[in-house]
Amino acid sequence: MDGSKLSKLLDRSDPRAANNVGWLWARGEGGVKQDFKEALNWWTFAAKQGYTPSMNNVGLLYANGHGVAQNYEEAFKWWMRSAERGNAWAMNAVGDLYENGQGVPQNYELALNWYREAAREGDGLAMWNIGHLSEEGLGTDRNYGEAARWYRQAAERGKALGMYSLGKLYQAGRPAGQPDAAEAYVWYAVAALRFTEEDATEAEDNRRLLQEVAAGLSAEQRAAGDEKVQALDRQFERAKKLRPDGTEAST
Repeated sequence: MDGSKLSKLLDRSDPRAANNVGWLWARGEGGVKQDFKEALNWWTFAAKQGYTPSMNNVGLLYANGHGVAQNYEEAFKWWMRSAERGNAWAMNAVGDLYENGQGVPQNYELALNWYREAAREGDGLAMWNIGHLSEEGLGTDRNYGEAARWYRQAAERGKALGMYSLGKLYQAGRPAGQPDAAEAYVWYAVAALRFTEEDATEAEDNRRLLQEVAAGLSAEQRAAGDEKVQALDRQFERAKKLRPDGTEAST
């Protein structure tokens, strides 16, 4: 990549362009070698201009220890700045730190509050997180019906975790009171089409459970389920594909 072109982007004080250049350095694309410290420079530049996706990315570097020493307290600071400016991805990230006690004292109630804020802004992962806390009874009373409702909302936004979690609820007979293997099959099957390497553990468990429930269904039940899967897949195809910082990725 032509270094003079990158300098011109800085001269223009274009935070969105700087954020995109940061991604090139972080991924080693566009003719540059992967360099997280360079990515940090670009993202810090954009973050100081108030661009919240870059604040998210600086926080990610600290949370993952890429280009800097791992520091959850520093990640919290950057994500909180972004969350306070209305960024839904950051709201969910702050909630995640509270849930896991990373960089802040563990507090399920505060985690749930931040997840709800992010969910109001349409964040699908936050919806899954609310469902998970509702299912486990963390920060709120255990409520399988509420968990299913939030998992479904996450699924409708293309989140494979929501689909997988719905499948597990149906297989276990929650909240209906009795197992529904046919419905579980549908959600496991559509989740299998959506999982990425980021959720490899859940994807593997999803494959195992899909095979398990499929073995107990008739050919007719599987055929009917496959029709539902195709319809849901078309519906979820319209869900936006987002980068880790919450910005929409090019397709």
